[in-house]
Amino acid sequence: MSVAGPPSVIFVCGRNAVRSPMAEALWRAAFGADAPAISCGVEPASFPDGFMVSVMGELGHELSDYEPQDISAAQEDGAELIVSLAGEADAAARALAGDLGAAFAAWPERDPTRTRGGREEKLDSYRAVRDAIAARISQYRKTGSY
Repeated sequence: MSVAGPPSVIFVCGRNAVRSPMAEALWRAAFGADAPAISCGVEPASFPDGFMVSVMGELGHELSDYEPQDISAAQEDGAELIVSLAGEADAAARALAGDLGAAFAAWPERDPTRTRGGREEKLDSYRAVRDAIAARISQYRKTGSY
């Protein structure tokens, strides 16, 4: 089955500094710049993660000015689909889906900020998470299932 148009989506993770901003940018890349997508965090960071900015920049996404936002702000926008990208965000994302009458999906991705090693090892970890999220979005685009 081919998807006619994307649902409005809210991507949720712990701090809205790595996984969820990646997902938001990749969703828009897959479905168009005006695709209805936002991202948020349960306990948002003060600024985006530098490694995330770097690996997204490799694909042409400029996220250095991204401003992490709290899940409560996302609730105001509404959505048809809520996607949790982190186990620690599942409960809050499920509650948000219930409040909005939206579908819920869990796409758990490991937290690349916990990667040990040098710069290249860390970048490789971030790339792996980015590519896994992109694969999930691509699969959704092809099948319409999450």
